[in-house]
Amino acid sequence: MKLLQDFLLSLNASLPQAKLLATVAGLLSFLLIAWLCGCIFRRAISPAIQKIVARTHAVWDDYVFNTCVLNSLSHVVPGVVFFVLLPIAFENGTADRYPYFHELFVRGTHIYITVTIVRLFCVFLTNVGRLTSEEEGYNGRHYLIGLTQFLKLAVIIIGVVAGVSYGFGRSPLSLIAGLGAVATVFAFIFKDTLLGLISGIQLSANKMIKPGDWITMPKYDVNGIVEEVSLVTVKIRNFDNTISTLPPYTLISDSFRNWKGMADGGGRRVKRAIYVDINSVRPASPNDVKRWKEANLLDADFNPTDSTNLTAFRHFIERYLGRHPEVNTGRWLMARQLDPTPHGLPVEVYFYFIEREFVRYEHLAADCMEHFIAMMPEFGLRAYQAPLATTSPK
Repeated sequence: MKLLQDFLLSLNASLPQAKLLATVAGLLSFLLIAWLCGCIFRRAISPAIQKIVARTHAVWDDYVFNTCVLNSLSHVVPGVVFFVLLPIAFENGTADRYPYFHELFVRGTHIYITVTIVRLFCVFLTNVGRLTSEEEGYNGRHYLIGLTQFLKLAVIIIGVVAGVSYGFGRSPLSLIAGLGAVATVFAFIFKDTLLGLISGIQLSANKMIKPGDWITMPKYDVNGIVEEVSLVTVKIRNFDNTISTLPPYTLISDSFRNWKGMADGGGRRVKRAIYVDINSVRPASPNDVKRWKEANLLDADFNPTDSTNLTAFRHFIERYLGRHPEVNTGRWLMARQLDPTPHGLPVEVYFYFIEREFVRYEHLAADCMEHFIAMMPEFGLRAYQAPLATTSPK
């Protein structure tokens, strides 16, 4: 800068003019240097980092050091370089002579760095959220997308406060201190956001819900698969393809059923009852037992002593289910009698299917129950059906 100023003085320029022209030339040079540093980072350093990341076996670095993050970082580099070189351009006293000119570049540099850093943090937090939701090793245990969304909101608010304070030439801390009086207003405005953050942390820490879970909430007519758990909403796609959105704190304050245990367990339970007309229950004769065994409806070791046709029917159900290829015989399997009701004697069928997919499960359950109802006449049983109301002729 001193050599440039002396060169301008040798061209018969006055000292103030030489200082001003030297400062302008220095600023232009430093802008060019900052731009070149950004290009070097983007064209040379960033590809080198990506090659190193591609050779590692870790998963997290593929998200933390991906193209979006490195591109955002490349925009921070020119601002930092120019901020470091900026005092050199004004070391000849131009800042005292042209204070507004100096403040324009200082504030502009501060605002540029603030904007680029906020953008970098937002992109970084977005990738952290993607990591916790997409990768199997992190999904569920460290599902932090709600927290990352809250942090992005906080970073944006801090960035806006810092940018405004730099624009007015004040310290960000002094402006933040002045906002203490309106903290209650901000808390009221962001009430749902704060509640959503706390609820999201509780849902994640207690492993209550995550995308892919099947949940039901009869109070809100919700029955479907969780698609997204964000800061302020939980999105569920119901089985009729409608979308239900609930605030996260609703899942904390109200009860809901998560079918994840069924999906991860040994199958899906069937618990359905057949109402038998109690008047059709009778003792089973030896001839009946012989006929049922010959028809391969009962095992050969079935004991006919003091048995009834309903006893034989229950054994038939358990034998049928025990040989069904889709039934999980490692779980409870039984046909039990419940308390008599005015609508007949309930025989409850309780077992588990290996199949968990909704449509196929329902078809399999219906096939079994329909088969049991159709076989009732073979055992001399009738299903209870309420008599039709009769009207007297006029």
